[in-house]
Amino acid sequence: MATASVPVEPEDMDCSVCHELLSDPKLLPCGHCLCRHCLLSWLHSQRPALCPLCRCAIVVDADEQGRTSMEEIADGLPTDLAIAALVEARRLLERDHKCCVCDDVAATSLCLHCGDMLCAACTIGHGKLSATRQHKVESLASVTADTVAANRPVPCAVHADKATELFCSTHGQTICQLCATSRHRGCSEVRDLEEKVGEARALLAQLADTLRAGERELDRSIQQLDDHLKEVEKQSAAAIAHIDAMCQRLAQSVEACRRRLTEMTHSACCDVREAVSEAKTCLLQRRGKLTTHTRVVERVQDAKSRHTVTSMTPKLKTRVDDLDYSVTLPADAKAIFKVTLIIDSEVVSRLEKELSELGQVKVTPTDIIAHVKPQPGVFRFHDNHGENIVLSNHQLTAERKSGTETNGVVMSRDPMEINVVYEVLINETDNTQKSNFTFLGAVSESPASVTLTVRSFELTCGVVVSSYAVWVLQSKAQTDLFRSALRDVTAGSRVGVGLDTDRYLHVFMDGKDLGVMPGAPSLTQHCYAFFDLGWRLKKVTSLPPYRV
Repeated sequence: MATASVPVEPEDMDCSVCHELLSDPKLLPCGHCLCRHCLLSWLHSQRPALCPLCRCAIVVDADEQGRTSMEEIADGLPTDLAIAALVEARRLLERDHKCCVCDDVAATSLCLHCGDMLCAACTIGHGKLSATRQHKVESLASVTADTVAANRPVPCAVHADKATELFCSTHGQTICQLCATSRHRGCSEVRDLEEKVGEARALLAQLADTLRAGERELDRSIQQLDDHLKEVEKQSAAAIAHIDAMCQRLAQSVEACRRRLTEMTHSACCDVREAVSEAKTCLLQRRGKLTTHTRVVERVQDAKSRHTVTSMTPKLKTRVDDLDYSVTLPADAKAIFKVTLIIDSEVVSRLEKELSELGQVKVTPTDIIAHVKPQPGVFRFHDNHGENIVLSNHQLTAERKSGTETNGVVMSRDPMEINVVYEVLINETDNTQKSNFTFLGAVSESPASVTLTVRSFELTCGVVVSSYAVWVLQSKAQTDLFRSALRDVTAGSRVGVGLDTDRYLHVFMDGKDLGVMPGAPSLTQHCYAFFDLGWRLKKVTSLPPYRV
């Protein structure tokens, strides 16, 4: 999916510790960058080490900081090559604009290929020389750091005078033609660099979509917390107003009681407010991580340097897979309160005696569901899965082992909720398989007790839907309802299942409800979504569930 270029702000190129241009920028887990030497000094001086901008942990594993040296921690973080290229271009443009050939003559142009500043006369000569006539020259009055970074060639790491045109999959490096015939002659796969760049950009587009979807989910949850805070404040104000009205009728003798009840009311709502605020802060931190990583991914997407794209994409893929997309609200943040005043019926006639027993502020927890519609819990895969499945990314990603094609069933860890869609994003398909079958559905037994079989249609309970048939309790029924849609799945497609109010299983494709199989029974027990990573499907990632 094409996206508009995202401008890099000047402050993105400055280190937040030394306030200078970034040098060897290291990408922190939160998505911000620090100079490597600044990061080392920060790690040595801070316990725990937090990002100076967003206060997120730099060392995610609490034990890692004690087991690993600071240099190993810093070098274990990826270098932001996109920012590094922009910083280098900015430093180049900030040099004195003097012609590199003539003595003390102002330069008017910049060669984007070799980085030389040229006066008007030398610019003409630069364009006539056979060695430089193909170089792109821009006016210093209009050229930007983005333009310089996009057009500076990345030379071969071994042969500095050669351009990188190939990609060695064995070593994960961009190489030149000479390297391909010498150092990498025995490597199993040396590909055209443009082909690899195209694949990397396609994956970057998927990562950007995943991050934006996570941002939208967190935005919705943050808005819910904001609405909840408003409701808390509204009820708190209403309670205090009621107390004020009562105390005014009792005049000065009741003033002491009014103050006490008001303080108790404030104290009661303070706990709720604090829990909600903490939950919001947590979600804002997650939102901040997604936003900064979105900018990083889009920045690499916009990078013209093929070396930058191919080098950073695998690291960003790992980083994005490990981000926390959960939007589940903690239990403490779901409580809202009502105030009830318990006053002795004889308080008026026995005012002086009864004021000390005037009553208490009673806090009645109620479920936030009456005020804010909660989002479903995080969709994670169960530990009981096919023997050829590997789970990662906190049980959000499932991948079938290479060289296998069966024993690839994965199930949801938690039961399916009514009117909630459970989807997976297809990250990778197995193009070596001739059959393009896709299997998914629901089982009506706990995943822990299900005996996993070679194929999902051998399951003994539930409904199995595929691109050519439907099984209900192992009874096969042909149907054309899902045939064409499920056979069209590719990398980037979304497939899912959901239960309606009557507990009939619906199939979803790219967000569209394909309906239910005619004659299929409703599923009366607790059901769990499953997906079969056999035949066509190779790797999937669970998406945040949503209500319909």
